[in-house]
Amino acid sequence: MPGPADAARPGAGRGGFAVAGTGTAASATPAEFARNAPSFFADPVAWLIAAAVDRALDDCPDDLTHRPDQVGVIALSALCSGLTMAALAASAGRGMVSPLRFAGANPGVLAGLPCIRRQFRGPTLTLAMPPAHGLEPAAVAAGAWLDGGQATHVLIATHLVEDGVHVARCAVLRAAPHAPDAPDGRRELDRLLGPDVSE
Repeated sequence: MPGPADAARPGAGRGGFAVAGTGTAASATPAEFARNAPSFFADPVAWLIAAAVDRALDDCPDDLTHRPDQVGVIALSALCSGLTMAALAASAGRGMVSPLRFAGANPGVLAGLPCIRRQFRGPTLTLAMPPAHGLEPAAVAAGAWLDGGQATHVLIATHLVEDGVHVARCAVLRAAPHAPDAPDGRRELDRLLGPDVSE
């Protein structure tokens, strides 16, 4: 049962969330979004998600930079860093594995790369599963972080392959009270699954 200390926590008791901004990035070859360097490497899908995050932040009127430790990130993909894993497997057969690429093949890089680029230090989570299966758990986690004060904003990003095209979508969530006339944040979040999702 919540007590006085709970009521004082930022975000406590709000019980809902609103979508404050969205962004999409798509390509048949996600590596075109990559900005890897000799001393830094991340999987192409991570860079595609980072591009969608950039566009969602541009669409969001809130300034997320002043409290980077209060920004959480959740990424969902069935493929995750599979492109880099496949390349590593092929190179291992030739007797060589790049330590840099090995680190950049961690599935957690999908949520980690936007944090590195934007210096976000809130809670993070990568769900290695189809977004259609993982979006509900992601929404529950985001709602808990917002409601519990672990974050003022949560970015949820999905990655899907649609007709051979890699598509990353991102939504910026912020806490919002439940109200009869308030937009349904959970319904808006379903748009991360693509345009064919039933309204």
